[in-house]
Amino acid sequence: VKAFPVTPWFSFKDHASNMKATSFAQGQPEAVLAFAGGDAVLPCSFEIAASNDFPTVEWSKEGLKPNVIFLYRDGCETHEMKNPSFEYRTSLIARELKNGNVSLRISDVQLSDAGKYQCIGSTLISLNVLVVAVSEPKLSVVSAESGGVTLQCEAACWLPQPEIKFLDHEGNEIPAEEPKRERHESGCDTTRQRVTVQSATNRVTCRVHQPEFNHTKHIEIFIPGKQHHT
Repeated sequence: VKAFPVTPWFSFKDHASNMKATSFAQGQPEAVLAFAGGDAVLPCSFEIAASNDFPTVEWSKEGLKPNVIFLYRDGCETHEMKNPSFEYRTSLIARELKNGNVSLRISDVQLSDAGKYQCIGSTLISLNVLVVAVSEPKLSVVSAESGGVTLQCEAACWLPQPEIKFLDHEGNEIPAEEPKRERHESGCDTTRQRVTVQSATNRVTCRVHQPEFNHTKHIEIFIPGKQHHT
């Protein structure tokens, strides 16, 4: 069987990126949604009296030793108590300090950054950080025979686990094989799923969806109507 050309293209649909911070039930810490590999801002602010010096501000993460991830004292950051895993990854927004805004920016978010944080200044604020991992899906031809074309869709290192669906050119779901999942040491999962399609459809969409955060990505592949045999 001679392989025939396919032309994949990506379309991106992201509802979750607008979820900067949400509230749990009353009395629970605020939740901040962060994407692995990106930046996250943990909100914290308090009133500052004009006549007083700027107070010491400490950001800490529960479960770490040492648990300090940013310490602002006497007008600058103090490094000696900082946990090494957050070195060069945390900062305050300098222009906002005069307004009492001591929100913490975390760069290059890691899956291990998920957890409970505290901002301690003139008040104490607790936050829960939820880390989501996503990647662009890959759609490839596994085999092309007279009985149909077998495709594989791969969603590498997603957290939480996504659902994969295949759709034909009319948007109807195509029955597929059971997904296969691989757990990574970092805690994310790679999901692979295959489907065999007939010549009745010349366009197949792989839809990868994370229902917990309503996060969806698509990739399409075009299959020529005629297959060339050798």
